[in-house]
Amino acid sequence: MQIKEADQEILEENERLYWSYTAGKPGPVLVLMVGMHGNEPAGVIAVKRIAEKFRKFEGEFYGSVYAIAGNLKALEQGVRYIDTDLNRLWELFNTSRDYSQRNGAAKPAEYKESLEIKRVIEAILNRHADNLENFVFADLHTTSSRSCAFILLNDTLENREIARKFPVPQILGIEENIQGTLLSYINNLGFRALGFEAGAHQDELSIERSEAFLHLLLHHAGNIELTDSELRKQSDIIEVYENVPNTYYEVIHHKMVDNAMDFQMIEGFENFLPIEKNRPLAYEHGNLIRAPKSGRIFMPLYQKKGRDGFLIIKEVSPFWLEVSGYLRRSSVHKILRFLPGVKQTGNRSFEVDLNVARFLVKDIFHLLGYRVTEKNEFTLICYRR
Repeated sequence: MQIKEADQEILEENERLYWSYTAGKPGPVLVLMVGMHGNEPAGVIAVKRIAEKFRKFEGEFYGSVYAIAGNLKALEQGVRYIDTDLNRLWELFNTSRDYSQRNGAAKPAEYKESLEIKRVIEAILNRHADNLENFVFADLHTTSSRSCAFILLNDTLENREIARKFPVPQILGIEENIQGTLLSYINNLGFRALGFEAGAHQDELSIERSEAFLHLLLHHAGNIELTDSELRKQSDIIEVYENVPNTYYEVIHHKMVDNAMDFQMIEGFENFLPIEKNRPLAYEHGNLIRAPKSGRIFMPLYQKKGRDGFLIIKEVSPFWLEVSGYLRRSSVHKILRFLPGVKQTGNRSFEVDLNVARFLVKDIFHLLGYRVTEKNEFTLICYRR
C-alpha cells in the first residue's frame, strides 16, 4: 500500500518522532509513547539508548517500531505539564468538552500537543493500514514516589495476554478511575495498549527498567528474538520486589484532590505498601485523611501538580480472572438487557439504575469485560471494552 504524501511528510524529520525503524521483513508494528509528562524523562532516555544500540538487531528485525514524544514543551522545562495534564485529554475528542468547540476561549498548550500526537499516530496507522491487527502500543511513565515497576492496562483479554509476559504487577481497569488517558484512546480505537511505570521520576534505575522493558516488549511483540540468557537478564532488571506479589490488582478507592497545592501526602509511602483501614495517609486543607479501606497504597502524590491524591488497590483472584475470560468469550452478554434496572443504550453499552439493580453491579459487569463509570449518583454507564 502506498502511503499518502501528507502522511509521509508527517513521519519525516518530525521532532516528535524520536525513533523509527522499518525492516524489510514483515511483522508487528510497535508504537511507543514517551514523555507524556515533562517531568518523566526515563522513557525518553531509554528510547534514545536503545536506538543507539539498535545496529545489533539489524537483519534480525521484523516489522516496524516508532517512538513518539509527548509533551515537548513540558519536557523542555522539566515540569509535568504547562497548562493541563496531556494524559487526561484523550477522551474529550468529539464530545461537548472538546477544546475545538470552545470558540474564542484560550486553549491549553497541551491541546495543540495532543493534536500533533494524534496526527503522527494517524499517519502511522495509515502507513500500515494493511497490518492493523499487528499493532501494539506502549506508554512509558514514572511516578512521584519510590516504586517497583508495574503495568497498567485497560482490562481486555488481548491486553492481558501480552501484559502477563512481563514479571511485574498488573493494574486492571485503571481507566475507570483515571480518565482521558492515551491508553484509553488507543484501546477505544481497537488496539492493544499497555502502560509501563518504571519507578521514581529521577531514579537512574527507572531508566534501566524502561530500557529493559523495551527490550522485552520488542521480543514479546515479535519484532526481535532475544536469547534465553538475554531474556533472563532483562527480566531480572524489572522484576518486582519480594514483598509485592506479582499478580493482578484492581482499584478499590481513588482519592481525588481539587488542588495539589492544598494536598500533602505523609512521607514514607511507596507503591504497593500494605495499609490498614484508618491509617493516616495525607492532609488536605489541613485536615487529616485516613485510609477508608485496607489494601495497598498506589501512586501516592508527592508533587504539586495533578489531581490523583492516591489510590488503594487489592489483589484479584486468579480464579475470577479465569471465569471472566470464559464468560467474555460466551454469549451471556445477550441477556444483560433483560436484567432488572438495566437498559441497553448502544451496541456495546448499558445504563444501570442503581435504585433497581443494587447488588454486585460493578462486579458482574467487570467480570464480563465492561468499563463502569458513574453518570450520576444513581446511574452507571457500562461500556464493553
